Amino acid sequence: MTAERSRARKLLIGTFLLFFVPIVAAWLLNVFAPDWRPFGTVNHGTLVQPVRPVSAVGLEALGGGTLRDDFLQGRWTLVHVLTGLCERDCMEALARTRQVHLALGEDMKRVQRLLVVSDPRLLQHADPPSAIPVALARDEWLASFAFADGGERALAVYLVDPQGYLMMRYPQSVEQPDLLADLERLLKISKIG
Repeated sequence: MTAERSRARKLLIGTFLLFFVPIVAAWLLNVFAPDWRPFGTVNHGTLVQPVRPVSAVGLEALGGGTLRDDFLQGRWTLVHVLTGLCERDCMEALARTRQVHLALGEDMKRVQRLLVVSDPRLLQHADPPSAIPVALARDEWLASFAFADGGERALAVYLVDPQGYLMMRYPQSVEQPDLLADLERLLKISKIG
C-alpha cells in the first residue's frame, strides 16, 4: 500500500509541476526580463511604444466645421498624416488603404479612415477620394505623431484603436496584404470596435 501511495503522490506532484512551472517561468521572465519577447512577431507594422492617446478634439473638417470629439473612438481608424505635398505616393497610399478597407467585407464597418493635413494647400495637386474624411490639424495635435526616428510624419499611415490610442505605425509604402493581415488579425481577436 505504501508503494501505491508513493506512486500516487509522485503523480500528483508531477501533475502539479506540469501546470505550475510554466506559470512561475512566465512570471520570472516578466519580472526579471521585461524586455524579453519570443522570437519574431507576426505584425507588419511597427508597434508604438508606449501607446499614446489621441483624440479628434481640435481637428477641423476640411470644408468647415469640426470633427466629432469622439471620432477616433469606437472604431479602428487608419490615419494618414500628411505634412508634405500629397503627390503620387500619397495618392497610392490612400488608394491602398481604401482597397484594404473594402477587402474587410462585413468587418468594414468596424474600421474607418482619416486623412489629416497640416495645411490645406498640401492637397492642391491631389484629389483625395471622397470616401475619406479630411481634417486640418495644428502642430499641437500632430505632436502625438512625432517619433524618435527624426520625427518624420509625412510618409506614414497610423492605426488608432477603438479606445483612441495610437498603437501602430506603417510606412506609406505598406503593402496591401500586410496591412490587411494585421487588421484582420486585430478584428478577429478584438471585441471592441
